[in-house]
Amino acid sequence: MILRNCRYVITQDGERAILENADIIIKDNAILSLGKNIVAGPEDHDILDCTNCIIMPGLVNTHAHLGMHSLKGICDDKELHDWLSIVVPKEKAMSKRDVLANTLAGAREALLFGTTTIYDSYAFAEDRAAIFQSLGMRALVSSTIRKKEDIPAAEAMVASLCSLKGMAKKSLVTPALAVHSPYECEEDVVLDIVRLSNKHNVLRRIHIGETRKERYDVLNKKGKLPIDYLESLGFLDEKALLVHAIWITKGEVRTIAKHGAKVSHNPTSNMKLASGGVMPLIEMLNAGVCVGLGTDSVVSNNNLDMFGEMKLTGLLHKQHRWDPTVLPAQRILDMATRDAAACLGLPDIGSIEPGKKADLIVIPLAEHLLPVNDLVSNIIYCANGSDIRDVIIDGKIIVKERLIWERKIQERKVL
Repeated sequence: MILRNCRYVITQDGERAILENADIIIKDNAILSLGKNIVAGPEDHDILDCTNCIIMPGLVNTHAHLGMHSLKGICDDKELHDWLSIVVPKEKAMSKRDVLANTLAGAREALLFGTTTIYDSYAFAEDRAAIFQSLGMRALVSSTIRKKEDIPAAEAMVASLCSLKGMAKKSLVTPALAVHSPYECEEDVVLDIVRLSNKHNVLRRIHIGETRKERYDVLNKKGKLPIDYLESLGFLDEKALLVHAIWITKGEVRTIAKHGAKVSHNPTSNMKLASGGVMPLIEMLNAGVCVGLGTDSVVSNNNLDMFGEMKLTGLLHKQHRWDPTVLPAQRILDMATRDAAACLGLPDIGSIEPGKKADLIVIPLAEHLLPVNDLVSNIIYCANGSDIRDVIIDGKIIVKERLIWERKIQERKVL
């Protein structure tokens, strides 16, 4: 496949180069080359005209719960613990078919908004994995563990998906392990997740430092701050993904950095649930912590538009720090592409470079994206998910002219 006449290519490579009037050649599932006036070979018969369009890496959402999709809007005005008391009973009433239908609906929404990779945690992991694979969407998939009896099924899922990925090199789904939180899970459950994550060499995720109440509950019960508690259990290393991490100290930030743990920042969800604090993002970045962006579920966000997440991230931290210079647009874009990919342990996506997987999105230069004085600024502060025209994942067109190509998926087979 060749993308012809790309007006701008935001490569997100090591130099953050932006190419003008360039072509991109995709061979199989990877970027073969990019540059001006590339001569196509006889095999490059699929041509996508990108005249007057921006091409950029697909967005990477580091935290979502798509299985909750049908609950959008049921609980807009509660803080987290009251919110949970309303939402959890609704979740328990959902059938397996409900969860899978929700996952499909959420995945479609995310795709149309330019998300090419998503980390999704909910029930029925193997069935949800089949949905992502059928759609042609890259995903990390886990079931959220709350109690000891959940663990055998989670390990079986990880072993099954690891085996599948080993046999099918083009599998788009990677398994992960997820423990809910220190306030819902006993210490032995967290320890089991650490053990299994190490055994299978997969990412482990936890909600941590989300509210002030959680912070003091953990301190009173364990005698340690939340991040220090995780450190004492051996949870923190390069495979750990810490979601939210709002109510933490500078010392805890240094602990995260020391162990190479990653962080998923979910500003819309945190603000909607009135979590009260603001994640110490600038301290994290200064300490070298890898931070990616996430939407969380549509019940605590209301949509899956990562462009909105990027804009809000910039506005929130500039306002909070009384400093408009603390978070440049380029840094925010990194958090939704190459840094988010690193958070999920996927080094072969997140930028447009020869050898990287061909996960790309195409954005026409609409009026609200002009004039182009600073293209990355326009992406962060002007663009939105509805601007996406085409989505390419693993070298295949998944969305074309804002329509999902249903070449592979048949809902009756995956629901």
